[in-house]
Amino acid sequence: MDMISEAVARTRAGRAVAVRNRYTGSWATRFPAINGSGLHIVRQGTPWLIPEHTAPVALRPGSIVFIPHGPSHGFSNTPIAFAALPALRQPPPDPDRYDVEFVSCCYHLDRGQIHESLNGLPEVITLLHDDRHPALQALTALLGEHAADTQPGNDLALPAVVDLLLIHLLRLWHEQNGSTGDSPDTDPRIAQALRHIELDPYKPWTVQQLSDAAHMSRASFTREFTQATGEKPGAWLTRRRLDRGAQLLRRTDLPLGSIALQLGYATEFSFSAAFRRVFGLAPGRFRDRERAQ
Repeated sequence: MDMISEAVARTRAGRAVAVRNRYTGSWATRFPAINGSGLHIVRQGTPWLIPEHTAPVALRPGSIVFIPHGPSHGFSNTPIAFAALPALRQPPPDPDRYDVEFVSCCYHLDRGQIHESLNGLPEVITLLHDDRHPALQALTALLGEHAADTQPGNDLALPAVVDLLLIHLLRLWHEQNGSTGDSPDTDPRIAQALRHIELDPYKPWTVQQLSDAAHMSRASFTREFTQATGEKPGAWLTRRRLDRGAQLLRRTDLPLGSIALQLGYATEFSFSAAFRRVFGLAPGRFRDRERAQ
């Protein structure tokens, strides 16, 4: 099973946010802990990363700081203790002339369900992109543009750029650490069932249909699927379906009834009830909250 695709799909259910940070002289800033994943890309200057539990790290243009599961951290013009960072993050001044520029983005998750493959990574990862990684270079440049973009369409463009960045960062991390990003113990029949879902993500799949696609009995399929993904098939399907619902609520103006039908729910009421159980509020209120942010 492609664990990188599954990790990014889980993260994609969140809300993408990006900001441009520009500083000059003496400065320090703190990023609070979040439910989600984030990254920072240094475009100019030599700031210091200030993790909470490890020593400061010197950065340079091209440095990427990957925060897989959202702990508090900060940056400064000098190597200082984490406790010396400001208690609250303040918006950067964005001066006309600046010594340091870095772009920050994150996916805020609505629920604490970061994929297990991200939880297995260190709290803070530092990577460096260069001429050997032209895709990363192009994506980091695009992220810088979208962080300051207020034109129509940016709400869709920004998450797409972040998705691609996460994929390439996870590939680079696994490459540098001698793994492929796949789960080596996954039964190929389970992987085949998951590929069926990816090819037709809006089909209202049932556990029986998936076990048939895997050419396994329902009991064997359920046991192997749960071992591979950490979730029973029914719970996994419901989560993926409602994650897609959250995306549609956030990014489109489709009526609730249309979204319910796209996701395979027989009625708007059944979709709303399932959504409320998982997200803690009705779909309409969820959409209103997202539009207000």
